[in-house]
Amino acid sequence: MPLNLKTLLLGCALILVAVGVLLFGFTPRQTEGPTVVVYTSVDPEYALALFEKFTKESGIRVEPRTDSEASKSTGMAERLLQMKGRPDGDVVWNSELSLTQVLANADALEPYASPNAKEIPASYKDAQNRWTGFGCRARVILFNTNLVKREDVPRTLDGFADPKWKDKCTVPKPLFGTTRSHFVSLVLALGEEKAFKLFHAWRDNGVVIAESNSDVRERVANGYSTIGLTDSDDAFEALAGKKPVDFIVADQAADWHGAYLVPNTVAILKNCKHGAEAKKFVDFLLRPETEAWLAENGAHQIPVRTLPGVTSPVPLGDLKPIVVDVEQLGKSVLPVADKIYEALKK
Repeated sequence: MPLNLKTLLLGCALILVAVGVLLFGFTPRQTEGPTVVVYTSVDPEYALALFEKFTKESGIRVEPRTDSEASKSTGMAERLLQMKGRPDGDVVWNSELSLTQVLANADALEPYASPNAKEIPASYKDAQNRWTGFGCRARVILFNTNLVKREDVPRTLDGFADPKWKDKCTVPKPLFGTTRSHFVSLVLALGEEKAFKLFHAWRDNGVVIAESNSDVRERVANGYSTIGLTDSDDAFEALAGKKPVDFIVADQAADWHGAYLVPNTVAILKNCKHGAEAKKFVDFLLRPETEAWLAENGAHQIPVRTLPGVTSPVPLGDLKPIVVDVEQLGKSVLPVADKIYEALKK
């Protein structure tokens, strides 16, 4: 082959690689040095920043495994269940709790009691040390400040069934993420009869079923709905965007009082390849310094333990965090969520 043709082909190949980097974020995998493979459903701006901090401090490279925005924790859990006992990762850092408990119930997690979890309350730890919770978001009622005054916003989820709010409320589809965990927890706490009576009342009151928490945020911010149920991080994102919104932390119902908090959870996958590195990463995430970082650096997450000098970014007021039967939540979350969605559909 003539030299100039070889040179031309090599140049074309290099251009294609460069285009791949720009379009798809592809970079050659580095295999030198210690590594830990982390599955995560956490928003990438926070996950990647903490991965970088961990690598800088420990010398251990983090290889992330993420899923699409649409499936998030659901797609991640399904993949890990399929690979139970022979995972291609080491750690699962989930942005919620219920599907971590599903993995625990399926014997897909390796028990590990991190020394940095000693000060974390027992309600945020698995009794068998299969997972540990930290850094929470709250379920909140977001409202459009151009359409309603704070003092008029309903304080509990019962209010979404009040005729005063007919056709003015939005809740996310309960088939994914925090909404699925929240609504199934509501069923477990109230019992099926009371909970489904409430869901039917929402339906009859014209409650809109949005695609996601972020969809609720946009509908309320744009005035299509007056109030909506979402996560505190979505509320803070709307406030950062100067949207005409504010929020209150939702109480649950007349028969179930308290704030519903959604912790991050971290666990080691059973039979993982990099066990020692996995433990070091779990220890890093469960440090008080990491919870403080998550509270103060844009994630606005609520620490699960007292941290000197750190104030909760989400004021709970007089509401105390409710206690959820996590074991039962893990058993019920998938089948019950489908029933809830059917009850809410018009």
